[in-house]
Amino acid sequence: MGERRFLVVLGAALLVAAAAGAGVFRALRVAEARARVPMLPLLVAARDLPEGHRITAADTRRAEVPRDTRPAAAYEHPDSVVGRVTRVAVFAGEALVPGRLAPEGAGAGLEVKIAPGKRAMAVKIDEVAGVSGLVQPNSRVDVLVTLRDDGDRDRQHAKLFMANMRVLSVGTALERGPDGRPLDATTVALEVSPAEAEQLAVAANAGKIQLVLRGYGDPDTVRTPGATAQAMLQRLATAPVVTPPAPRAAPPPPPRRSAPAPEPVRPVAVVPPAPAPRVVRPDSSVVQVYRRAALTQHKVARPDSTPRP
Repeated sequence: MGERRFLVVLGAALLVAAAAGAGVFRALRVAEARARVPMLPLLVAARDLPEGHRITAADTRRAEVPRDTRPAAAYEHPDSVVGRVTRVAVFAGEALVPGRLAPEGAGAGLEVKIAPGKRAMAVKIDEVAGVSGLVQPNSRVDVLVTLRDDGDRDRQHAKLFMANMRVLSVGTALERGPDGRPLDATTVALEVSPAEAEQLAVAANAGKIQLVLRGYGDPDTVRTPGATAQAMLQRLATAPVVTPPAPRAAPPPPPRRSAPAPEPVRPVAVVPPAPAPRVVRPDSSVVQVYRRAALTQHKVARPDSTPRP
């Protein structure tokens, strides 16, 4: 009877424990499902893609990102971007979105870099006018034009008439000089508006164009009155004359002091060394003899060993 009651209690305890474990497991599953962030697939760049690159299937890979961070217009399948041209540089792991790609059908040329409403205009300059090769694509430059007066060829006028212009490309064109020898002419493509293209064409035909390189992140536009050769000569003529100060005379050297006469050498008295003391040896030796408790002494005479003078 007792054994049967024990089995009933044990079975009830096992059922309660199983029910409690199932409830806890179900609660943990529900909490985990609520805490899980929903992920959505998208297409990212498998490697760094330069500007103007035609995308292939090997340039893309699929990835998953949280739903809240996924761009709304991101692509999901490689077929949507294969054959498209990148408008800007895309780094590895970045999502491929329409804003980073050129329109469908656009070629991998300069036209993918031109902003809407702008034009690309090529300007021929020399190595000095191109800031000695420091002008690179995506640089920002100011355009300086130097014009000559038709009535007086010595009268020149220089003016910055375009500011903060974007350089699209820098190339070299092979031309021939007056002697027929081939010359390398540097050609710079600037991003301009239609009105700026007209002004730039007049400046290029009427005078000489130079590019002034701007610092990174400098959006300021400075208004200048321009410079003329006559104003420069007048400024040089009215410049104050600076007279250099007269050289100061060097102070006379201090008088040389004569060296003091050396003191006479005094003779040093030579003291002879003291004679060594004579050692007088005794003429006899004492021998002590013990016989039981009695002590006897015997004096033994020996010849004098002291050297005689």
